[in-house]
Amino acid sequence: MASTAAAAPKIVLVTGANQGLGHAVIEVGGLRYPENVYILCSRDLEKGEAAAQKLRELEGFHATVDVVQLDVTNDQQIATVVQHVDKTYGRLDVLVNNAGILRGLGMAEDAPASAVRSAFTECLDVHITSVAVLTLALMPVLRKAAAPKVINVTSGLGSITNVLTPGRRMARAMAYGASKVGMNGLTAHMQVGENDSAAAGDSTSPRVRFYISNPGPLKTAFNGFHPLGKPPQLGAESIVHMMGDEESKYDDHMQWEFEGEEMRRVPW
Repeated sequence: MASTAAAAPKIVLVTGANQGLGHAVIEVGGLRYPENVYILCSRDLEKGEAAAQKLRELEGFHATVDVVQLDVTNDQQIATVVQHVDKTYGRLDVLVNNAGILRGLGMAEDAPASAVRSAFTECLDVHITSVAVLTLALMPVLRKAAAPKVINVTSGLGSITNVLTPGRRMARAMAYGASKVGMNGLTAHMQVGENDSAAAGDSTSPRVRFYISNPGPLKTAFNGFHPLGKPPQLGAESIVHMMGDEESKYDDHMQWEFEGEEMRRVPW
């Protein structure tokens, strides 16, 4: 479905976008909002170019796709991407922190300490530290946009309420789940910082709005194409809804999912 109303073009950067959910975000977003420019970030530039070509070959897809190399744990690549966005576009309207890894799934109690430490270190680095580093690095170009947004991709495991709800069947992945709880907390703290600055009048730039998307279990390479997962295009819906929101419809809550053909609040 294509966009029916004229909208100001947005510059949208999506990390981890050469496959899976990130790729689906650009696919769904590009079909619905073809006026936007989508910056497709991929650790492997060749795979990123192939992913972009696949999008360009989709029927009805006319959006501009710009491919950049980005490993979110690589500070030099982050600096290069920031320079590229500033020089090429002069602003960034939407940042989607989607890049993720899955480590320590079903870790046994007798797992070596080194394996436990490695799983937690990698997950925390990608889902918390790198989200903070990349977001802060991009804040100067986000502040040049009229209504900048940051959308961080979480997991159902990041909702403590859901995890503790009796009867809910959820994966047991301590390192991954804890890192997503931490990402949610980081997002809240970054939003509070923005709110405080705006209230104090410390900034003349637009307030950056932070959101959290819970795409739900998906059928992608990330989880071995789990048979109970839904298509990544459905997982992308909550992100694309927030990306295209011009009326601040989702400002009354931070965590959102798209289920049953509607946007729903996700509890903390």
